[in-house]
Amino acid sequence: MQARPIDRRRFLAGGVSILGGLALAPRRANEPRERRAPEATLVLVELSGGNDGLNTVVPLGEKGYSAPRSRIALDPASLLPIADGRALHPRLVCWQQIWKEGRLAIVEGAGYPRPNRSHFTSQDIWYTARESGRASGEGWAGRLVAELFPDDRRVPHAIHVGATAPYTLHSSTHPVVYLDLPPAYRWALSGPAIAASARDRGAEGGGPLERIRSVARGAETSSAEIRRAVARYEPRREYPDVPLARDLRTVAALLQAGIGARVLSVTQTGYDTHDDQPRRHEVLLRELDASLATFFEDVRGTPAGDRALIVVFSEFGRRVEDNASQGTDHGTAAPMFVIGTAVKGGLYGKHPSLEALDQGDLVFTTDFRRVYATGIGSWFGVDPVRVLGAEHAPIPFLS
Repeated sequence: MQARPIDRRRFLAGGVSILGGLALAPRRANEPRERRAPEATLVLVELSGGNDGLNTVVPLGEKGYSAPRSRIALDPASLLPIADGRALHPRLVCWQQIWKEGRLAIVEGAGYPRPNRSHFTSQDIWYTARESGRASGEGWAGRLVAELFPDDRRVPHAIHVGATAPYTLHSSTHPVVYLDLPPAYRWALSGPAIAASARDRGAEGGGPLERIRSVARGAETSSAEIRRAVARYEPRREYPDVPLARDLRTVAALLQAGIGARVLSVTQTGYDTHDDQPRRHEVLLRELDASLATFFEDVRGTPAGDRALIVVFSEFGRRVEDNASQGTDHGTAAPMFVIGTAVKGGLYGKHPSLEALDQGDLVFTTDFRRVYATGIGSWFGVDPVRVLGAEHAPIPFLS
């Protein structure tokens, strides 16, 4: 399932959109953005549709795993051991190596109270880090960017590589760039977008026309920067020819270009495996494994790459018991993954019980917002309460 686009009026630009507030600091179109020293960066990888955590990180030797999964349980002989009682899916070969190097943290049982099994509702909870979802306001990463750059509303502090930007990045003050085809990144203002924006922002100072011109100037410059960054980038590893790898190659180019983006996002779709899960999940995890490992090997050891933290998440896991279609239905808790040069690898949190279930579902053991709080506080140096609105104990997966 595809992540829902941000529900805002858009300035459309061929393969790109810029969304969010219009109060941008104007710059001349031919004025290059100053190249910045590498700063802490977050790379979000969403597994959209609900990843089956039990077949991603398998609890070895537990009776509650194989019996209810008679159609889809993985053969223990095929699994990739990583720790006592845990093994990875057979297709996560590269991830096993990253684990051995101590750069993969697995946060078990990630979820939230009163879980919702609707894709849209649960995504909104993960996107906003609030149980009321979009009704609560902006996305959590949008709020983070606003805290990092309270006086700098130029693009691109947050960029999503893909057709639709997740609500995670939504901000009412700081525009979000999302691009589907970087070589085709262009800027153009449509008549309806201009009119709608002028109506919406008419009460603000400066006049709607000047604000639109400011947006155009900033976006025009960003457009050129992104095209140059992608065209000139020479990766140190050869990326697989699959969608996720192509998106991550673009992320690597933007990361190394030093254009100031602090949050970068990609989405891999297809994890809603109600049927034929063994085959479909294998294909997805093979792509995820190769794509993310190539990206990590490409950027690690570089100043910008070593300042990048990769967080992999999904809106929920799957039910413990399989169904008659050799699949699984919507569940609750599932592992999150954190990869990076600064990561202290290992298992964090507690694996949910396979016997004490909640109507057939796992009971979460780790609030997913603890991962966010760790990144916000320890990685970016921002008070997590200012972004998340509440205290969440950090997890010590950062060195």
